[in-house]
Amino acid sequence: MVKKALLSIALAAVVISVALPTAAQNYKAKPPKPTILDYGPFPTTTTTTAAVKPAAVAAQSSAATAGKCGNPAAKCLFYGGDFLNDPLYPPSLANGLANENTEIVSGSPYGAAVWVPFTVPTGETWDVTGLFTNNQSTFGVLDQGALPAAVATWSINEEIIAGSAGTVVDSGTSPATSTATGRSSFGLNEYTVQVTGLSVTLTAGSYWFSVVPVCSNAADPYCDGVFFLSDVEYLNTTPTNAYGPAEPIDASYFDSPTFGESFDPTYGEVGACGGFGCDAFSAGVLGKIKK
Repeated sequence: MVKKALLSIALAAVVISVALPTAAQNYKAKPPKPTILDYGPFPTTTTTTAAVKPAAVAAQSSAATAGKCGNPAAKCLFYGGDFLNDPLYPPSLANGLANENTEIVSGSPYGAAVWVPFTVPTGETWDVTGLFTNNQSTFGVLDQGALPAAVATWSINEEIIAGSAGTVVDSGTSPATSTATGRSSFGLNEYTVQVTGLSVTLTAGSYWFSVVPVCSNAADPYCDGVFFLSDVEYLNTTPTNAYGPAEPIDASYFDSPTFGESFDPTYGEVGACGGFGCDAFSAGVLGKIKK
């Protein structure tokens, strides 16, 4: 289906005709406007992963070992693990899925969102103070309205099934940071989009969450950029730096008013990624276990 082809990064380099700044908040010129072709399908070519900021990767790895995750690091409850683009990793399933509210893919509360599953174990109660997603992005800029306020929309839901958002536990639009992870692929750099200052109590059970970058200021040329939530794959091994209860596999959903998708599975041949990965995603939950 054309809709699905337009959404996934398919094992190849995205052709971007401008330099990708690591700190694009202070822009001086308007970059060329991306076209729908930037959403694929892309030719199957070998891609490489180049570290933008190796120190950031080392710091995040060290933090995960200490029971922290996110960027900046904070007390970790769950993290799906680091994105890895390894064309020799059989099968080569490195991918990503549109996750944004931008000038290109806009909507209310988002143009496209990936819903990531996680589990609060039996006997535990979580005090959630933050959420984050790791996104491959043209510029990584967050910006809303006429003011340069960095925000992201977020939600924690229960009982999501195909075609239904289930029940909202809590949601909002909150101040957010967008920080380079040091990973790059598909001609894009990866950024952690993170909201903190939350206060959500979760009892044992199954949940889904989204954190969607917002860049909707028409006066900001970088709001023409794109965001794709990085996937991870649990193929014979746990992804690097994964933490907490294992991410449920083949349980993620994609919702997009822009592309006419309503909580469709992300995985499998008929899923939003067309069978190229997207069994799990690089995202996490911050907070502490209540005593």
